[in-house]
Amino acid sequence: MNVLVLLAGIADPKWPLPASLAATTLDTQRATYPLLSPFDEAALELALKLRDADASVQIRALVAASSAQDPLMRHVASFRLDQVCAFDTARWPAWNSAALASALSSWAQKLTPAPDLLLMGREFGDQDDGSLPSTLAQALAWPLSTLVLEATAESGSSVRLLRQQGAVQERVRKDLPAVAAVTNHARNRLRHPLLKNVMAAKKMVFELTDLPDGPPPPALRWAGTALASAPARTTACRMLDGDAAAQARALATLLLTSGETA
Repeated sequence: MNVLVLLAGIADPKWPLPASLAATTLDTQRATYPLLSPFDEAALELALKLRDADASVQIRALVAASSAQDPLMRHVASFRLDQVCAFDTARWPAWNSAALASALSSWAQKLTPAPDLLLMGREFGDQDDGSLPSTLAQALAWPLSTLVLEATAESGSSVRLLRQQGAVQERVRKDLPAVAAVTNHARNRLRHPLLKNVMAAKKMVFELTDLPDGPPPPALRWAGTALASAPARTTACRMLDGDAAAQARALATLLLTSGETA
């Protein structure tokens, strides 16, 4: 099986946002403090698990990068993938999902060997709308499974997926090629790379991949920011008096009688 993993880093939330919020400063924040999102990490971990189960599985990663020196590429390469390449996010921004899906579809269909399974996070980067997996699946004309938690290769040309379906989990079998939009779960938390692979990745040289040309993306302008209004309180707030024991008794009484009318 040949697996293609699409990854788009986010800005590390441990670092404060820049004082001046604009499209350019936010892009700089992402380039300076890149981090794989939980959904990206889950997609990469599922690919690694497929290789754990079958050593013949080939993994290629395409990273949305700010430059050929993007630190995220070295992090991804430290998992000893068969190929790590990237495309320029300035040329192909993730928010323009229709144009990006068209370009990615044309690029993926020219790969040799052709990918059998395309894994990506349920949200590509921090755009938070989750539109790219479905848009890309439509451009490729491949079946799509969303909220995927696990992936297991089966004999023949199919894959068995565990996905979240509302309050329950379901198992589905998909014929390949297919697209899986992965969500995070304790079972697919990304492992730590081996130190020797981390050191080897530091010596690697990367280049940006040219996606098929399309119309230039429209320019974005930051319109401004405003404080959100506090939600209106619909229930009365009561402070509990007394020591801890008295407060505990009052809280227990309140919980036991909640919902009762006077």
